[in-house]
Amino acid sequence: MHPKKAKEFIDDVAKEVGLAKEVVDNIISFYYRELRENLSKLKHYRVHVTNLGDFTIKHWKIDDKIDKLQRFEENNKAKGLQKITARFKTAEALYELNTLKKIIEEENQRKEFIKLHKKQKK
Repeated sequence: MHPKKAKEFIDDVAKEVGLAKEVVDNIISFYYRELRENLSKLKHYRVHVTNLGDFTIKHWKIDDKIDKLQRFEENNKAKGLQKITARFKTAEALYELNTLKKIIEEENQRKEFIKLHKKQKK
C-alpha cells in the first residue's frame, strides 16, 4: 500500500461527488486537523479512525504528563514565576488528565468484570 497525500485525491473525490475542489479540500483539511488534534491533545481515551482502527492512549503516557505538569506547577510556585493564566491552564490540563485517567480505570474495571463473568459461565 502506497500512502497518498490529500492533494493527490482531492480532484478525484471532487469529480466523484460533484463538488468544487475547494469544498472537498476544506472538508479533508478539517477532518485531518480534528484527527491530529484528537490524537495529540490527550482529550479522548480512544480515537477511532475509519479503515485504520482505534488509537488508544497508554496509561503511562497520562501518568508521565501528570507528573510533568505537577513538577512544572511546583517549581513555578516555589519561584513565584507562574502567571495567573498559566496557572489556570496547568490546573485545567491536570484536571482533564485526571478525568481521563478515571475513565481509563473505569474501562479497565469493566473489562475485568466481563472477563470474570465469562470465566464463571464456563
